[in-house]
Amino acid sequence: MIYLQVAVPKTLFNLYTYKSDFPVPTGCRVNISFGRTSIIGVVMGTSESPPLDCPLEKLKPISGVIDEKPYWNDQTLELIKFIARYQHAGIGAIIDLAQPVALRKGAPATPRPVTAYRLADPSFTPANKQQQDLITALRNQPLTPQEIRGLNLSQSALTTLLRKGAAERIDLSTAERDIYADLTFTGKLTLNPEQQEALEAIRGSMDQFQVFLLEGVTGSGKTEVYMQAIEEVLRRRKQALVMIPEIGLTPQNIARFHHRFNVPMAAMHSALTDRERLDSYLGCRDGRIGILIGTRSSVFTPFTDLGIIIVDEEHDPSYKQQDTCRYNARDLAVYKGKLAGCPVILGSATPSLESLQNAASGRYRHLHLSSRACVNAGAVETEIIDLKGLELNSGICAHLLEEMKEELSKGNQVLVFLNRRGYASQVICSSCGHVLQCCNCDSYLTFHKYNGTLNCHHCEAVTPMPQTCPACGAQTLVIQGNGTEQVEEYLQQALPGYPTIRFDRDTMNSPGKLRDALEGVLNNHYRILIGTQILAKGHHFPNVTLIALLNIDGALFSNDFRATERLAQLYTQVAGRTGREEKSGRVVLQTYAPANIVLQTIVTDGYGIFAENCMAERRYLDLPPFSHQILLRIEGTERERVHSSSHEIYQRLQKARESFPDVEISPPYQALMEKKQGKYHMLIMIQALNRTSLRKVLPAIDSFLEDRKNSGGTSCYIDVDPTEILQ
Repeated sequence: MIYLQVAVPKTLFNLYTYKSDFPVPTGCRVNISFGRTSIIGVVMGTSESPPLDCPLEKLKPISGVIDEKPYWNDQTLELIKFIARYQHAGIGAIIDLAQPVALRKGAPATPRPVTAYRLADPSFTPANKQQQDLITALRNQPLTPQEIRGLNLSQSALTTLLRKGAAERIDLSTAERDIYADLTFTGKLTLNPEQQEALEAIRGSMDQFQVFLLEGVTGSGKTEVYMQAIEEVLRRRKQALVMIPEIGLTPQNIARFHHRFNVPMAAMHSALTDRERLDSYLGCRDGRIGILIGTRSSVFTPFTDLGIIIVDEEHDPSYKQQDTCRYNARDLAVYKGKLAGCPVILGSATPSLESLQNAASGRYRHLHLSSRACVNAGAVETEIIDLKGLELNSGICAHLLEEMKEELSKGNQVLVFLNRRGYASQVICSSCGHVLQCCNCDSYLTFHKYNGTLNCHHCEAVTPMPQTCPACGAQTLVIQGNGTEQVEEYLQQALPGYPTIRFDRDTMNSPGKLRDALEGVLNNHYRILIGTQILAKGHHFPNVTLIALLNIDGALFSNDFRATERLAQLYTQVAGRTGREEKSGRVVLQTYAPANIVLQTIVTDGYGIFAENCMAERRYLDLPPFSHQILLRIEGTERERVHSSSHEIYQRLQKARESFPDVEISPPYQALMEKKQGKYHMLIMIQALNRTSLRKVLPAIDSFLEDRKNSGGTSCYIDVDPTEILQ
């Protein structure tokens, strides 16, 4: 008899023992009976000896084995166990996150036949640009249907090429194909001395674990360093993982990599179908994929022989999972590199203070790219407009509008950044003062004019815009505040003749739309760009010569100590979208606090000086990265129960303080939005100068949760290294 320790894909901490008449390898899925249901579990360990704490007659047999061989290798299993330990989370919840949805549902962990298309007649003369683009791509290497979609190539052009014999369908062998056999590299650029020095440092650590913080100003050529480092990895017949913060950046990155490398590559993000994600997953596991480009979930992907991990825009908060297990994919990438014995590159123009501190302490090697890669890059100037006493139209003052007119008249493009989508941020009754609010959240509803709805941007509730006030019945509803939709409407009226395009979640709701929009910008089809953070990350806009930042004052006066760091990163990233080639650029920043010392430091001295000042302040106040935090989130549908539970756990922790006197515990406080998605939220912050002391608190939390697990009504979640302390 074999005894299996099985992880159940639920928010449970324990492994459960089942018996089997035959050995089942660790990492395989099994069908089990759990309570009154049949579910799929994952074998995390085996033993020939029965457990001491459970009578043998109570042990259930497994119902069946799904996998003949493990679909997770030892490195991935160890990564999952590490996350469970570090985040103090149930291993079942981690497995639920780490598995592609298709595997959770019981799909076989075997690859399906791979259909691809290759160029059959290199002499074929294309009839249009779509055919030419497809031929150019196929000339480099065969492409799968997923890759053709990912590169935004024309399906009709493919049909025509197939019909005329210029292209042909092939079946790629999944077992015998050598993906490195015909390795070629195209489009390599000459590196400047700083880039070359960074590349040589990375090359020197190719077969060992080393973390590099590659700090480079926007336009300094970090991507080219990534590319040439990956070239070295592929020459060694190893694989590369490239992590990016947003789905929207995936298509352009895939296109760049397809242009440079003729190895099979894949994407991993939420816009793919379940089957496409599984294909990418299995392709990396089986060594059929050379380069994987993905968002934070890609960190869980198993590889045959991983040679490098690159985390682009490492500072980006999108790498932090904000529900269930709140892991940080950037930090997991570092541990994954340690397990694989390969270098990890964390790249950013605005590194997080945590990464800067790791570099200062010697844990990371700090590499610098201090100048733009284009030797003729234009200068970038910043102008601060004091809004006090000025009249605004949709958030834009007259002076800024005149500057936009001037740049547009020269044939240039203008970018307007406002991190608030929708038309208006509030709808208020001018008769009784009632503000329309979400019934599920402590949040005002945002008016979206294009479809006449009121939207909650927290729970995604949507209701029609009423004609009368729901409180008093008067027909006196007015809108206040502005969003990207309103700014777009105003600029279309104020600057007629200049095509506009809006980049936000309402307009760019698919990778295809974003690809088409970015192509239109590069072709100068659109002259005015309006958008949210989608526009701030990694895009190359050579014709943008003026960038306007609207409504940024909230970050200067936030209670969140990370708010100014995020503002500095946002300003630097947005400003980096201009002056990237020969044309000079200008950034115009509207504010009611032009003399604010933080703002002046960011604008005048740059991110580096700001970061030094911010680090000194954090050190003085014992804030991260000079201390460590655990945030307890207590939530439930009944406000009184949530409050009483949070005070109970606080009192329990206070009584146990003699076991950890060097740990600070805050009294419970309401989340900034106490009610969100139908639940009330209270928070308790736990902080210590070292992790060892901090983790001594966890048994007391476990004891409290064990005592209350059958009381119902509330839940408590542990967030280790929180990045949001007010929500």
